[in-house]
Amino acid sequence: MTFKRTAAATALAWTLGIGLSLGFAGPAQADPVMQGVYTYTQDGLDPQTFTVYPSCVPVVGDLREPLELAVACRLHVATSSELKGGDARLTGGLWTYSTTTAEGMQCPDGSWAPTTEVYKFDDVAMTGTRSVFHNAVCGLQPGEQSVPFKLAYKEPLPMPVKVYPLDCEPWGLRLCT
Repeated sequence: MTFKRTAAATALAWTLGIGLSLGFAGPAQADPVMQGVYTYTQDGLDPQTFTVYPSCVPVVGDLREPLELAVACRLHVATSSELKGGDARLTGGLWTYSTTTAEGMQCPDGSWAPTTEVYKFDDVAMTGTRSVFHNAVCGLQPGEQSVPFKLAYKEPLPMPVKVYPLDCEPWGLRLCT
């Protein structure tokens, strides 16, 4: 009888230990959001700088845990002189932003016409596409030119950034301030 009690007590303690360790496990975290200073490389351009500042809000989900997912983030992209910066959103698995430049292309007569640039990049593969669009201007048909680019991590941001700056209450409606 002693062996049965010892075996049962051991099995019970082992089961409780596993149950408690699972019960006290922390919430699952999403992959970290892209941030830092990156080197932008595109054929035909000198290397440029891409500085990425993330800003996110927790996703509500089922109200039990705040979900820190990239879908609720914006990447504020600051660039060096030959590129345009903007606020990127996660769309179809790619971070995407667009900018319009009033004097984006010079016409043969010396005047200027507007262009729109669209940047799409993958923060895992560190590759992307820069597309420049123009309307029917300067006697030309509407057009688009797309070129691939690569990003390489260079250094952390010059100042720390709190990726999720809102403080949300730990209960119920997840009121955030």
